[in-house]
Amino acid sequence: MDSHYDSVKAREALERLASEVLPQDEDRRLATLTKTPTDHRYQATTVLASRQGKEGEDISAAEEEIFTLSGVICDLKLPPVTDKPKIATRQYKFLRQTVAVTGLGSTKFEDATEAGHAIFEIFQREFQEGKVEQWVTERSNGHSCMFISNRYMTPRRDAPDMNHIPFGADVDPNGHLESMIKEGFVHGEENIVEYYTQQISEGRKSFLKAGPQSFRVGDLVDVQLSFVIVPLKEQRYKMVTVLHSIALVNGSFSQEARKKRAATSNLLSMVTAPTLKRRVGYVTEQDEKRARGDMDVDDGSR
Repeated sequence: MDSHYDSVKAREALERLASEVLPQDEDRRLATLTKTPTDHRYQATTVLASRQGKEGEDISAAEEEIFTLSGVICDLKLPPVTDKPKIATRQYKFLRQTVAVTGLGSTKFEDATEAGHAIFEIFQREFQEGKVEQWVTERSNGHSCMFISNRYMTPRRDAPDMNHIPFGADVDPNGHLESMIKEGFVHGEENIVEYYTQQISEGRKSFLKAGPQSFRVGDLVDVQLSFVIVPLKEQRYKMVTVLHSIALVNGSFSQEARKKRAATSNLLSMVTAPTLKRRVGYVTEQDEKRARGDMDVDDGSR
């Protein structure tokens, strides 16, 4: 975001979005995750950590607890994938679609990041001290932000029983990702990200399917994510945030910023454009001689 983006109003809108009152059994928001062991979402997360996170256990089939995070997009790398990635086959597993969201200083977003750290504490206590890398949030324009991603494909050896689901045309229009699957990978349910746009009719909210190309930096979104422990080399682990869906809630702030940028750009081009000499009419033989300096000038003596 830049000076054309109204961060104050966007933060206020985000705070309202994250503060909506929901029934407790429907409230999946990370920002409202209570910091007590009695919260059912903490209990579910603890079960995940104890069942799937311990050293030497299979963590590939984790039944993840999914949360909702409200934020403003500050960075993104989403489909469609129009060109085939020029990387080695062993690096296919690192191909991801990613969205980064910030709270622009919103207290609710800070509550969500604190909840993320609390979940990390649950996870890391299932391992020997020092085995799990410290989980940290990033910074964007001086504010906390969270990067959330999902792999396009999983190595088949890590998920031998996973059913392959063909890529959709909105993600892989030219079939490049699908062709890469043949190299020992699978695109399964856990790799799928859903895209939505929020509609409000007669005071009621609904979500319609959208394409991944619909999102812009500066949009207010609801992101569904989960926290999962993944193995690294030398019996080390890390906690990652896995992207499951993105819903566009409010695109007006990014739209207004684009309008202001365009207006500023047009104004600058008018101010800095050089003044061009204009010649109207046709070039005559006399014009050409005058330009060469050898024009025969009629002095009246003829």
